[in-house]
Amino acid sequence: MLTMPVLPLLAWLLPLCGALGSRFAIWPWWAGFTLCMAGALLSLFLLVRLPWCRSKAANLWGAIPLLLPLLFVVQALRMPLTNDVSTDPYDPPALSWAAELRTPSDLPINAPPLKAFADNPGPLYTRASETEVIAEASELMQELGWQVHLGPHGLDAVVTTAWFGFQDDVALRVFAGPKETRIDMRSASRQGRSDLGANRARIHTFMDLLNERLGGAYKPKMKQKED
Repeated sequence: MLTMPVLPLLAWLLPLCGALGSRFAIWPWWAGFTLCMAGALLSLFLLVRLPWCRSKAANLWGAIPLLLPLLFVVQALRMPLTNDVSTDPYDPPALSWAAELRTPSDLPINAPPLKAFADNPGPLYTRASETEVIAEASELMQELGWQVHLGPHGLDAVVTTAWFGFQDDVALRVFAGPKETRIDMRSASRQGRSDLGANRARIHTFMDLLNERLGGAYKPKMKQKED
């Protein structure tokens, strides 16, 4: 029979092994997620029995991993239920490269229009040329560790998340108008119905960094269409 000092150790090891195993493709993401949930349930068990156990310090230490799934739940409740975000949800950039890379086990690519919500990221406008924008954006993507592919209307990229190793697809569309260049971005998850705000945060961060590199660019606020 397992002693209580072993159970707190398992509460830490299960989510760690689950995430790392998924990150390095030892098992599919859902198997890693199952191990994380098992660790969370074990942490909950240790927390519930804390008042009656003898080794309170060990049990409290084993209950700490429960904070991570609780943070995920709070984040999920705060964020819109979406896994595909674009600066132009009504005519989003096409995920051309993603259409070639996604497998039957991945989510299908969502057809437009996408969901628009409060604080939806907006497009970026600049007086830099289309060539300059693509060059700066490609360099920035590579600095961030993304896999970059030149697309028909801009850039496509694959982003691998740090924790579970999820692969998300990104498309950057560059349109050169008569006076300025418009930049739209789309970020979409391959797994899961909710991205916990990751795609929106990725677009905001990337656009801010690209804005700094281009200089003189500006981002209007995205307004949701009225029915």
